[in-house]
Amino acid sequence: MKNLCLFRFTDTQPCPAVDAASSRWSRRSRINSLQTLARIGCMLAWLLLIPSTAFAQGNANLVTQFTGTLKTAQPGVLVVTRDDGTEMFVQPPDELPNLAFVAEAKPAFLGRGMLIRFSGVFDGAGNPLSKIEKVEIFQPVPPQQLKGHQRDKFTPGVYGDPHANPQQRVEPQKYEVVGIPMGITPNGILMTQAGKISVRCQLAEEAQFELRLNNLSLAQPGDPVSVSGFYQPSDETKVKAETITITTDRVYGEPLAKENSRTRRPSRRNRATDEDATKTDPQTEVTE
Repeated sequence: MKNLCLFRFTDTQPCPAVDAASSRWSRRSRINSLQTLARIGCMLAWLLLIPSTAFAQGNANLVTQFTGTLKTAQPGVLVVTRDDGTEMFVQPPDELPNLAFVAEAKPAFLGRGMLIRFSGVFDGAGNPLSKIEKVEIFQPVPPQQLKGHQRDKFTPGVYGDPHANPQQRVEPQKYEVVGIPMGITPNGILMTQAGKISVRCQLAEEAQFELRLNNLSLAQPGDPVSVSGFYQPSDETKVKAETITITTDRVYGEPLAKENSRTRRPSRRNRATDEDATKTDPQTEVTE
């Protein structure tokens, strides 16, 4: 076995005491060296595991996409019952626009605090050349939670293609309008205050109004949920979401029935009168 000592005695004359001490020191050095190597090995394995785990998070094997129904929603976590019955604990995405509650809405749902966005074709003078097919209703989002061009979708204004040639902007172009709804005229003109610009556009006959909120204020247990994200290999039921979309078949803004309860449920006196009127008089029946 090779000598693992760092120093060696150079005295050529044998000395039993020195040889014994040297032997003990040699064994102790070998033990310490093995322990040190073990610690280094553990540290290297731990250091190598960190980047491999981080890399694995981008690996397709750890990416997950699933659908299910919402069970509960607590701050920082959603419990979703996957289609196969498994309970999934989902952490919301880091970017707020990637969390969406989507539902059908009616124009009557528009109110204070609401914003709208829609796309349309306008000429160089700002005149609309197309009817609006779809209008999204949403609530304001804190600007500090938005990045880059995400702000364009939540800040009132008129936005065109940022890469378009300025000379091409005199030609008809597609623009996205974000602003405060000011009303809808009887002939279907949608009036919007997009920052400092007033926009008037004709709605299509079958224009769709879609409620799209970046919070869970209207979500209810049982609503369908679609999740995409990733998970750690040790537990697939704990998911860090990249996108979460919650939908529902509820329609917001539909007029509620305002029927009087008295007209829907007749009084006892009215019921008795109706019953008497429907009864047949036996004497009359015999006479006939």
